[in-house]
Amino acid sequence: MSRREPSGPDLAGVAADALAVGLEHVVIGGFSVIYHGHIRATKDSDLLVADGPEADAAVLRFLERVQALRLSDGKRLTAEDLAAAEHLRVDTRHGIVDIVRGGLPPLDYETVAASAETVKWESQTVRFASLPSLVGFKRLAGRPVDEWDLQELEAIHGPLPIEPIPGLDI
Repeated sequence: MSRREPSGPDLAGVAADALAVGLEHVVIGGFSVIYHGHIRATKDSDLLVADGPEADAAVLRFLERVQALRLSDGKRLTAEDLAAAEHLRVDTRHGIVDIVRGGLPPLDYETVAASAETVKWESQTVRFASLPSLVGFKRLAGRPVDEWDLQELEAIHGPLPIEPIPGLDI
């Protein structure tokens, strides 16, 4: 398969390679929605990572290990590219991976990681965003697919936990 035809997402492979290079992360996005009970298709693996030099070094090791190229232009990313970006979308040997850095509480890495749920996913240890964190990310994104995810999650879990989000609620 050429780089122009990304394969489907392989979350277990992403998690294994992140662990191998010491990249601490929490899975957010579509796979987190699936974990919380709404089974649906997703075309990428979304990772929330910490900010800072140690996290950046781990992200660079991860990008190298998974043979990542920026999806928009096929460029191999450098430390300078990473320092200038809060969000990276890359094509990897495990499919498309979105890496999200930073954020304000309650959607910053430290807060989300503190409440993350750790489980086995296809024999890999994976940390998924808690339902309150996932709801926050979906509310903030506000795309039609996010609205649909929230409706489906509410049908499964009942009234969803809503935490105030800077820039959205306060």
